[in-house]
Amino acid sequence: MRCTIDVFYTCPDGDVPRLPSHAAIVEACNDAPQGLYARTKTTVFLSPELVVKHINVTLEECRNQIKAHKLLDPSIVVVPKVYRCFSHNDRIYLVMQRIHGEVRDKIENLQSVTRVADIIRHLQTHKSGIPGPLDGGISRGLWWENEHVDLKGEVARLEEYIRRRMVGKQQGWSVELGEFVLNHNDIAPRNLIWMPDGRICLVDWAHAGFYPWVLELVILEFNTQEGKDLGFTLALSKEFEPLSEAEQKNKNSLQMAWFNSHRYSM
Repeated sequence: MRCTIDVFYTCPDGDVPRLPSHAAIVEACNDAPQGLYARTKTTVFLSPELVVKHINVTLEECRNQIKAHKLLDPSIVVVPKVYRCFSHNDRIYLVMQRIHGEVRDKIENLQSVTRVADIIRHLQTHKSGIPGPLDGGISRGLWWENEHVDLKGEVARLEEYIRRRMVGKQQGWSVELGEFVLNHNDIAPRNLIWMPDGRICLVDWAHAGFYPWVLELVILEFNTQEGKDLGFTLALSKEFEPLSEAEQKNKNSLQMAWFNSHRYSM
């Protein structure tokens, strides 16, 4: 097959499994020959060591995952190592370390929920003075709806984004965002792999970035998969109670900004 490739990232480390050719990866994602590779809705398992994500991948996701892998302590949370990121026909392919383990349909026992809360707390130890994806670019995800917002690293742009989504009496609310910490912004059972050695792997870094820490809670409480994950989200939210008055105020502002985006044309 003719395969025009743009390579965005190649892991510089020597400790990298042998990778298939770009053409072979694209062909595997197209499932030729039929049924040769195990897959999920968004990924194809190329080998016991390799997996490629090929649906709705963005450069921000690739860069977020690379940076998170470097920043975070693997004894607390494992982030799959990115080996290569390339595009073919406007589709981006993210080739990474395959993590073996169990994806649990429900996570509601206190010990497991507390471990996930500890992961969030560890993420929050990494801070930035500017908002947005970990290595810059477009902010995406549930809270941003269908908008692709480039904050350009400016706090004022985030404040204005929130203010424009206030209506009626809310328009007098002040926005005091405080510091920006590393948020994953899609904490859910489907994105947690419980590894045989007892560690937890967190996947899908498409929406991550430096944001107010309470945004993680706001998104968590919306992101219940139509109620399927409600027990998990309620239990995890309780791990961070009580909020200070300032934190609760910020959370309310972020919740209303999201709600108004749904209710009104913004």
